Amino acid sequence: MTKKLPLIARIGLGILLVAFGTIGVLNIFIQFAPPVQYSNPVANQFITGINNAQYIPGIVSVLGFVAGILLIINRFVPLALVLYTPISVNIILFHLFLDMKTILPALVVVLLNVYLLVAYMENYKPFLKAKNELK
Repeated sequence: MTKKLPLIARIGLGILLVAFGTIGVLNIFIQFAPPVQYSNPVANQFITGINNAQYIPGIVSVLGFVAGILLIINRFVPLALVLYTPISVNIILFHLFLDMKTILPALVVVLLNVYLLVAYMENYKPFLKAKNELK
């Protein structure tokens, strides 16, 4: 079971990222979904600002989609996790500070991301040395 858990987490997170990334990318071109309205006016201002910047939703959606595909096909998994970590951190911080009511989906994504980062820790050990020698 311990070997299956990272597999399940990797594919589950991959599916979530591909789904949200696809929706985000399609929404940029087709604009089929209106922006989510939050009960906190500051959260709405924040999201409006991000959407007005125009490039941010696209980058976040494409990175999520690419990271999700990499997780699903089991290629460059440590890289995919590192690429998506800043996004997942910002998602959880948004919900912690601006919208606790809808934190559950964000929490699922962050916990899966953190779990997989820990599961793939061996891949990151060379980067976590205080001093490296040039070879």
